[in-house]
Amino acid sequence: MSSTSPPTSDRIDWPTVAYKGMLVSLVVLAFAIPLSLAAIPFIEFFNGMAAQPKAKAQMLYGRVFGESRIAERPPVAGTVPRGYEPYPFADRPATLEAARAVGPLLPNPLPRTLENMRRGRALFNVYCAACHGTEGLGDGPVVGPNRFPAPPSLQTEQVRGYADGTIFHIITKGTQKMPSYAGQIEARERWQIIHYLRALQRAMNPKPEDLKP
Repeated sequence: MSSTSPPTSDRIDWPTVAYKGMLVSLVVLAFAIPLSLAAIPFIEFFNGMAAQPKAKAQMLYGRVFGESRIAERPPVAGTVPRGYEPYPFADRPATLEAARAVGPLLPNPLPRTLENMRRGRALFNVYCAACHGTEGLGDGPVVGPNRFPAPPSLQTEQVRGYADGTIFHIITKGTQKMPSYAGQIEARERWQIIHYLRALQRAMNPKPEDLKP
């Protein structure tokens, strides 16, 4: 007796295939739609601003006549930092003659308070004492043989006779061996340093009224 296997059918069950395909599509969309919505704000369609050479501060980039250059981007013309106070005599040269001329025109706007004196002392010890010394005698730690030349003493009769504005101009513009410190010390801080310098000068050369108890 011979046996025969039941006939097989090559017919595809399209309803089942469609159901599985729809189920897979829904699962994919359930993940794709939220991810797309989250990514859209970060997609740049016009990225001309981003697709350009970038440079970090103090790093070399680009080439000018075959040489790399330091990343320096000057501010836009007319840009003024917050709190900036223009120096009214910025056009005057960095000379003692100019400093003496503008001195009487620049009175110290800060009162001689303990707070200003303390702040001036801290700033003096940071920016001035390295060359001028802690007492203003021109004997700072960077001065000496095979080092920087000694600056003039701040305790001379000539410097004691300078107006506060004269010293302010010298700090702002620089003169002779001294560079400008306008970029390191704000205008208010320069006046505080001058208040402290006057205290150093009175301590080294006291007047009779300073000796009264």
